[in-house]
Amino acid sequence: MKKTFAKATLGLTSTAFLATIGAQAVHADSYVVQQGDSFFAIASANGMNPYELAANNGKTIFDTINPGDVLQVNGTALAQTYNPYSAPAYKATSDAVLVSDTEDVVLNTPTDYGNSYPIGQCTWGVKEMAPWASNWWGNANTWAINAGAQGYATGNVPVPGAIAVWDGGEYGHVAYVTDVQSDSSIQVLEANYNRQKQINNYRGYFNPNEFMGEVTYIYPN
Repeated sequence: MKKTFAKATLGLTSTAFLATIGAQAVHADSYVVQQGDSFFAIASANGMNPYELAANNGKTIFDTINPGDVLQVNGTALAQTYNPYSAPAYKATSDAVLVSDTEDVVLNTPTDYGNSYPIGQCTWGVKEMAPWASNWWGNANTWAINAGAQGYATGNVPVPGAIAVWDGGEYGHVAYVTDVQSDSSIQVLEANYNRQKQINNYRGYFNPNEFMGEVTYIYPN
């Protein structure tokens, strides 16, 4: 028994020693990106801020991540980034899970210079990402109609840089397309998704045809 105990103790000591060496050599855990992942989802699962997660990997939250990419999910950040959209103090304008946009719900919400849409709404988020979008396209579900009337091409084929417009719900929803695998698999940047007022990639790759009614895309001229 004594010999067995001594061997076990030696084994534990050796393991602890190797673990210490390993801890010194490896400063962070890694995560392999899966289909449907986003900075927001991965950060939430690991108790991190999505901006911190992106910075730890030399990216911003506006960058696209793809299945198979390896991300650092904890440890010391490689860089600190300024987040102009963090910690907004604006209350959701509806009890719906996805609070859709309207220009007349939050009358006194401050807006950015050059962006007339209420801060935190999906229309505001898209205008931030696509300055070519008009300040006067109204609620999200009227954007495609009003854009077409101003001479912008619209269609049902997603392309990076286009604006996705969903007509479902009372006010609809808009998002900025950042990556396309197929007509049924895209990534977007958006605000006011699940009450999240910051601009972010919340969904990774998803099927735009299975979200809030019909989807139409507005293409930049």
